[in-house]
Amino acid sequence: MSQTNWEADKMLDVYIHDYLVKRDLKATAQAFQAEGKVSSDPVAIDAPGGFLFEWWSVFWDIFIARTNEKHSEVAASYIEVSFVAYPHH
Repeated sequence: MSQTNWEADKMLDVYIHDYLVKRDLKATAQAFQAEGKVSSDPVAIDAPGGFLFEWWSVFWDIFIARTNEKHSEVAASYIEVSFVAYPHH
């Protein structure tokens, strides 16, 4: 595995741990941190619900906009703009 991928893996672990802590899943967060040797350094992006939750919310809204009629106007606008900019998608 390349150095870049290793760092990406470690950052993902940090954000998974942050998500678990913010969901008040203390025992799970502690076990994950210990077993995965996850750094206790604070996250760079400290979102109220956790960065992963914020990312997932945006991803899900855009994904649903592509596959379903029940989506936000913001997601529909994103899909429309990205299709015009990148029509091969």
